[in-house]
Amino acid sequence: MAVLIEAITVIVRKETINEKYPGGLAQYIQDCPNRTLCMDKDIVRVGFMTSEDAKEFVNNLEDLGFTLFTDGHFDEIALVDQFEGFALPCEWLDFTNSAGGKGIRRISACKIKGAPADTVSIPAGWDYETSLSKRTSVFNPNDIDNNMIFLRHEDGVDFYLDAITGEERWVRRTAKRNFNS
Repeated sequence: MAVLIEAITVIVRKETINEKYPGGLAQYIQDCPNRTLCMDKDIVRVGFMTSEDAKEFVNNLEDLGFTLFTDGHFDEIALVDQFEGFALPCEWLDFTNSAGGKGIRRISACKIKGAPADTVSIPAGWDYETSLSKRTSVFNPNDIDNNMIFLRHEDGVDFYLDAITGEERWVRRTAKRNFNS
């Protein structure tokens, strides 16, 4: 089995969560900062739409004693980009961006090395037609500064006006924001 990869995904082994997270897997699930968590028998994933939100989540795990990388390789936590794969080498996971099931054209997924990838675990309520897998648009972070006009923040979502296209764009945020800066 494998887990869905969308946007920027943080993956941790279940056994590591049970060893290091206060309250184990049950508390990790309860503390998840958004509704993107899903898991297979070996790994748990949480997705984020911005690297800043993913970094904050990883920093919290590191504060609890989790190790992000050792000797230039992911150790107990892995960061995976939906399009690019691993940000660093990862010896315990495999990544594919061509996984798919019945009715699904193309998705990205990760699994423990050597595990079969017969199915992909997805978050509750996930639907391909409305998913990031189908309709993600990627833009350079400099575009936000140069071409995007911040409009508002509502219910954990930042809304922008694309000054070039005139379209409204959105980014779901998990981390707390300081709007006075």
